[in-house]
Amino acid sequence: MTAFSIAAALALSACGGGGGGSDSGGTNTGSSSTPAATSSSAGNLQTSVPTATYTSGTAEASIFTQLNAYRSGMGVGLLKQDTMLDTSASAHALYLVDNFANGNITSVTHNEVSTLADYYEATPLSRARKAGVPATEWVGENAGVGLNLTTVDANATSCVGQYLDTVYHLQGATDIQETVGVGFQVNASQGTYGCVLDFGETTNVTGAPVDNGFYAAGGQQMATSANAVSPYPNETNVALTMHAESPNPAPDLASPGRPVMFRVNAANAGDVLTVTSFTLTANGSAVPARIIVPSAAMTGSTGATADVNNALFVGVVVLLPLAPLAANTTYTATFSGQRDGKPVSRTWNFTTGS
Repeated sequence: MTAFSIAAALALSACGGGGGGSDSGGTNTGSSSTPAATSSSAGNLQTSVPTATYTSGTAEASIFTQLNAYRSGMGVGLLKQDTMLDTSASAHALYLVDNFANGNITSVTHNEVSTLADYYEATPLSRARKAGVPATEWVGENAGVGLNLTTVDANATSCVGQYLDTVYHLQGATDIQETVGVGFQVNASQGTYGCVLDFGETTNVTGAPVDNGFYAAGGQQMATSANAVSPYPNETNVALTMHAESPNPAPDLASPGRPVMFRVNAANAGDVLTVTSFTLTANGSAVPARIIVPSAAMTGSTGATADVNNALFVGVVVLLPLAPLAANTTYTATFSGQRDGKPVSRTWNFTTGS
């Protein structure tokens, strides 16, 4: 395949989402459990984590650093390295990139087939358990394939960007997990990479873990009075378009802009974020956009559209521009709504790249 045809094939490569979706059905595994206890209103975010042991100058080290820097900018807590999840993520990254190269698979999947090359284990949860994580740990996964670039940092930015410039993968990469394992593998003959992030959650969890999901009341939680946004305040070099993902949050739009996310703590049964107004403006003009909410948030929301895949968490609202954003432009996002009937609002700016 030429570089152009490979790029076309990989344009729809990202699939699933750490707790935010499934391979194709789009079921919301991340919020399916009913919390057994009320979480603290003060939050328990990780503001510091041990130094990671990835070899300096590797894609894994850069991905870990870039992802934590982004989570810090959002204010959703840092992630600790988990070497067992490194093992499961690396195994699946190898499975993806090699089976893409040999034609055994044509789309990214969280599930592995035992008869295909580099099989490790069938699902994110079973792979993590094979690598040694406890049976009580909840595990979510983001998986993608891309073109191998000229530098380690460029590959890391490409991998992380696949997830941040989406709806469900953004939600999954910036959620309540506490640990991460990074897998990055290159197929030199095809000039492609496989990049997998496996996430772990162990604090305040109960019940049997579902595959590729988080326990809503556990992990690291923001304070109930806090909120988080992406792009985060004053972020620069923001992407212009949404990276294609499966499931597709807007299958009727040919080229939507980079999604804008607003998130609150929704740890307890009955927590819900509704939207009164969510706008994006630039140079005094409103950006045509769609406001996407979980079905549970339709009652009480104004001007919103229910998530077609039922994969958004009840604490998340997304503004999806109907067309790509303009380059080198400062945008102002304004949100107002209610969290469990209490008003919540925020206005912030971000600037797109070239």
